[in-house]
Amino acid sequence: MSFTKDAWAGKRIRIIFILLFILYIVYLSYLLFFSRDYGRTPGSRSYNLVPFATIRKYLYASGNADIALTNLMGNIGAFIPMGFLLPLAFKKFSGFLGTALTILLATAAVETVQYITGVGIWDVDDIILNMAGGIIGLAASRLVRRP
Repeated sequence: MSFTKDAWAGKRIRIIFILLFILYIVYLSYLLFFSRDYGRTPGSRSYNLVPFATIRKYLYASGNADIALTNLMGNIGAFIPMGFLLPLAFKKFSGFLGTALTILLATAAVETVQYITGVGIWDVDDIILNMAGGIIGLAASRLVRRP
């Protein structure tokens, strides 16, 4: 099998995106499960199933704007790279629905593992914010891939 110069360049770019995706997943895993900077200490096991309850709490009832901003923007920002890198690294994630479903399953899995291990709270609002970030990343990847 021989590659043209353009095909080989495209393959190298895809490999770079795959490596970036792997590095992103490793770093995200550290932040979500091990980093003490974001309250990842074992023992806190609770959940929130009411959509927008935590978001409302941070927007209106939080006395600390830094904590509110870190939580809200951090949950969005944490999944922008997933939405951006998935379609650029893997051809099967070129469609919106498949990529969005993968992001939804990934964030639900993160919430579940955090709950089971006691290093975080299972919060439907985190899923909502993570999905928003993933969709922002997906939109950005479509702009990059535009002919």
